[in-house]
Amino acid sequence: MLKIPGKTYYMVCLKEEPTANGGLEVNFLNDRLSIRLPLIQAGMAGGITTPQLVAAVANEGALGTIGAGYMGASQLKEDIRQVKQLTEEPFAVNLFAVNLESFSNEIARMQQFLNGFRSKLELEDGADFIKVNDYLHEKVHVVLEEDIPVISTAFGVLSPFLIERLKEKDVTLIGMATNLDEARQLEDAGYDAVVAQGYEAGGHRGTFDVNKYPDGSNIGLHVLVQELMDHLTIPIVAAGGIHSKKQVDALLEMGVDAVQAGTKFLIANEAGTNAAYRRALMKAESGATSITNVFSGRPARAIRNQFVRELEASGIAPLPFPIQNQMTKDIRGAGKEFAIADMQSLWAGQGVGAVREEESAAAIIQSMVGSSNDAD
Repeated sequence: MLKIPGKTYYMVCLKEEPTANGGLEVNFLNDRLSIRLPLIQAGMAGGITTPQLVAAVANEGALGTIGAGYMGASQLKEDIRQVKQLTEEPFAVNLFAVNLESFSNEIARMQQFLNGFRSKLELEDGADFIKVNDYLHEKVHVVLEEDIPVISTAFGVLSPFLIERLKEKDVTLIGMATNLDEARQLEDAGYDAVVAQGYEAGGHRGTFDVNKYPDGSNIGLHVLVQELMDHLTIPIVAAGGIHSKKQVDALLEMGVDAVQAGTKFLIANEAGTNAAYRRALMKAESGATSITNVFSGRPARAIRNQFVRELEASGIAPLPFPIQNQMTKDIRGAGKEFAIADMQSLWAGQGVGAVREEESAAAIIQSMVGSSNDAD
């Protein structure tokens, strides 16, 4: 049993703690997430969260998450069923709360610039228009059909209709927030917990309004955690630059219910991270990352590389998300296929300097929070 002031985590046995008035206090980890360790593997989209990674995390007693933001419904169903073949433990699915449906033919200037990269990679020139489809409602149907117990969302709040559908099936909802206003919106909408995503976090943070916050809402993790704890009544999960047990212990001591890690799991043996990306992560120092929107049109923290430097220097403004993301997809894909790190979106948090060797998911979890077998 791990005791934190004001909280009790039971790592092996599922148990409810009696309150002062004789009632039973719901334990977020045990009763809502059904996990034994206070750790969530981030739902990183783009093929990183393989069924093998999600299942390995779940089998250790933490919460594995399928990053389904860019998936279609059929791919999500296939991944869910593969995870179920590898574990009997609960796991989560991460979705984008926004509608990705979009179209644009005002892309000529950006496409012309990107064609320079395509030429080097021997790719065809980009199209004159971009169309992006959205499959959110279909994916929610899959989640319900497959009895997934936990859903996390990014970039906003799900519609009342979808929240009601999920609540009818007792699905636990976790939302990403980068400031107090976003967190309050999630709580008011009926979400069960909020992930406080600090400025240190890698990849896309969940900032709702990127017109108001062009670089994302840049509040450091510890300040954000304290502010949310002072104003919210639902559980808080901390995320952003977390890679060591000392950090985890300190955040739990502050009073968060769990932590969420992404960058550390990028080099898990079971992750879908390609070889060039892995090498870049293990070589990077802590100061190697910056916030950029050149890959997707949304601010995200990445290791700076040739693509970032050249597009930022061009003075050409990236198109809004997800149009820019769709436009750069073939270049990023070729970067993966040809093992060229300079042509990939190398998402990473500020803790990347501590990522030095590939490990199993089990070893990563052990190094951060210990093992569920360590409990008394």
